[in-house]
Amino acid sequence: MLSIDDEVTLVEILAILLGFGVTWAIYYNSDRAELPGEATEPDPTVPEETVSHPGRTLE
Repeated sequence: MLSIDDEVTLVEILAILLGFGVTWAIYYNSDRAELPGEATEPDPTVPEETVSHPGRTLE
């Protein structure tokens, strides 16, 4: 059985690890993110796709 102090310490350690996990999840591969001003503009001479994607639809 853990004492109250041990439980508090365990919760503190788990909260810190959770913080590291969330931070890693946010910044993982963020170097490949598209930043403002770096987005490519579509070519206006190329028509948009008119074929719907296969799969389930709401229709």
